[in-house]
Amino acid sequence: MKKICIMHQASIGDTLMATPVYRAIKECYPECETVVITSYTGYELLYGNPHIDLLLPYQKGDDAINIVKSIWRSDAAVVFDYHYRNAFYAFLALIPKRIGYGKDFINIRMKDEPLEMFEPLKYLAVVKQLGIETKDLSLTRPYVSEDEKERIKKICNSIKGDSQKLILIVPYSLSRVKDWEIEKYREIIRRLHENNCAVAMTGGIEQFELIHKEFSNVANLAGKMNLREIAELIEQTDLQICGCTALLHVSSTTNTPSIAIYGPTLPEQWAPRKNCTVIIHKFPCSPCYNIPGKPTCKDNKCLKDISVDEVWNAIKKILSLN
Repeated sequence: MKKICIMHQASIGDTLMATPVYRAIKECYPECETVVITSYTGYELLYGNPHIDLLLPYQKGDDAINIVKSIWRSDAAVVFDYHYRNAFYAFLALIPKRIGYGKDFINIRMKDEPLEMFEPLKYLAVVKQLGIETKDLSLTRPYVSEDEKERIKKICNSIKGDSQKLILIVPYSLSRVKDWEIEKYREIIRRLHENNCAVAMTGGIEQFELIHKEFSNVANLAGKMNLREIAELIEQTDLQICGCTALLHVSSTTNTPSIAIYGPTLPEQWAPRKNCTVIIHKFPCSPCYNIPGKPTCKDNKCLKDISVDEVWNAIKKILSLN
């Protein structure tokens, strides 16, 4: 293999969970040129990745000519996206092997993997068709400049003050059905403060006002950092607490432990494999989120069933609190 292109315009979590593929390509074909077509968010996460030779951001409406030229006559195209557009560009670029889970313009079509399969393994199953395999499932951490590291260090120190530890909480995901109850987070914060721990929260810029309204006694960092800086923020904290969110996957690229409060999604599929304590109460209807033909529970009982004490006991164990 002299040149492989990867088509993957995905969310934050999916973008990071595909990074073992790029490492595996270089392990198996060190001289192979790897071209990755990603979203603009993906570009922010993958910029500086040592296993990618050419990284191109693209979204619908952009000029596709440069994309076709950049992947022209590659040995293979790996199309992780289900929509036809990227596979069509690979077809136009005269790429003989077009592998993916989609239908149109794919000539090596993959069968859907079991729902509970760890997501990086699904991506690696695709490139296995090219003789590419690895046992290293670790996600590659986003590149952070020295200036960004210093900026985050100053922010953390200012929040921490005289506190012994700094805890980061990410209370909101893309869907409220995946979020633990606000009142329970408030109680966790109260107990952390009693134990001389500083607490910060982060999320997207659209969540700044929500955090400001619901949590008045934490440092609100929502929307104040790019994704690379958030990775560094997590690295410099003592613990992250969240639900099934994109930043849980970011935390798995760091050395910081995390507590993941799961409800209607499968931790077997999504939860990090290292430094992650998963708390979940499974019901007969679990999982229900984003599964075709299965209604999402409006009662959220799987999350409501998780108590404050259960999460607090996990926190005490990780932070060695009394």
